[in-house]
Amino acid sequence: MQTRCALGAELTIYTVAETRERLLAALQADAAGDADLVIDASAVSDVDGAGVQLLLSLSQALAGRQRRLALAEPAAPLRAACSRLGLDHLLVTEGDA
Repeated sequence: MQTRCALGAELTIYTVAETRERLLAALQADAAGDADLVIDASAVSDVDGAGVQLLLSLSQALAGRQRRLALAEPAAPLRAACSRLGLDHLLVTEGDA
């Protein structure tokens, strides 16, 4: 089972609080509490360390519940940010989930 949602163009310190609330709301909509979270990340054009940190913390929280975070078609800026931080291996794309 999967819960799906999408990220906007900006995933930065200025938007992570709002983005976090939207992602948590999507997870809470899963009544059984056992769905993986698939995020459409194709629209992300601006990302910083705070945005990557949000995704990583969400991934770790889900892993603690035997669930996964998958990024569907992560945009080039998001991939580049993860790579610069040495964290691209921690993010799983949808095909690998």
